[in-house]
Amino acid sequence: MKIGYFALTEQGFALARRLNEQWPGKIFPKADLKQNIKSAWEAMDALVCVMAAGIVVRHIGPLLRGKDKDPAVIVMDTRGQWVISLLSGHLGGANELAVRLAEVTGGRPVVTTATDVEGRVAFDEVAKKNQLLIENLPALKYVSGQLLDKGEVRVVIDPFYIEETAEKTLYLRPQTLVLGVGCKKDMAPERMAGAFQAFAGKFLPDIRCIRAVATVDRKAGEAAIHALAEGLEVPLMIISRKMISHLDFESVPGGPLEYSPFVEKTLGVGSVAEASAYLAAKSMAGGSYETGRQFMEKETARLSIKKQKYEGITFAAAEIRQTIDL
Repeated sequence: MKIGYFALTEQGFALARRLNEQWPGKIFPKADLKQNIKSAWEAMDALVCVMAAGIVVRHIGPLLRGKDKDPAVIVMDTRGQWVISLLSGHLGGANELAVRLAEVTGGRPVVTTATDVEGRVAFDEVAKKNQLLIENLPALKYVSGQLLDKGEVRVVIDPFYIEETAEKTLYLRPQTLVLGVGCKKDMAPERMAGAFQAFAGKFLPDIRCIRAVATVDRKAGEAAIHALAEGLEVPLMIISRKMISHLDFESVPGGPLEYSPFVEKTLGVGSVAEASAYLAAKSMAGGSYETGRQFMEKETARLSIKKQKYEGITFAAAEIRQTIDL
């Protein structure tokens, strides 16, 4: 977490330096406070302000964009007696940071979010903890209110669930998909991008659910595949043909994998997109891929979208089986 420290007095800067020893960040100078806060708003994950809350509120007011975009803001007195989570308590991590900073100062963390006060599940915190994307943020207020009133709530956690968005249902998208890719040699990046657009439009409600792109080692140098991974801002995983040769196509959860005699003849393995997606997902889930038998010990990944063909390009997707921690 990138932390920016702000203070206005010598006593305040002394406390900021003390906090910085335990929670390293950047201590901003006293001069030009307004501009420094504005700069930190874009660059930092959290702003820790050792000064009066009113000063902070006046400076951050024009910068507010939304609870899913704003950094965490902590305000405390110069003695560190009261450490207040002022903004972005759950999604920004201000509540947790306030607790940690109070441990350093020996003060008391002040958390006012209702779900924390009443000991209820906060689904924005659940989303942050489990790398879930909140698709319809306005519904979060309704769901939290229902929980506080001990009412029933509906929360959908699924990368593929498609339904007309209901204002009383919270949709959380897990970032658990691995996109498997195969293509002809020297495929043009523009064609790859166009094919992916068509694939995503049909099968993926939210492309941010993709955690990685995977392909076979013989395609590791394809510029189009690298460009796709870079455009999605996810890592590219290279799966060896040896790994694929050990895989039992018939036993893959969500399978069986489609066997291609042409791909077998060309690359030495009978599957690229499906096998690469599944093996990469299995690897990211912490599973072993040394032998086919080991895959069946525990289902930590499964093929979710079977091979789709687009003029010399193939896509498939596998899902990492995730346990949600409330």
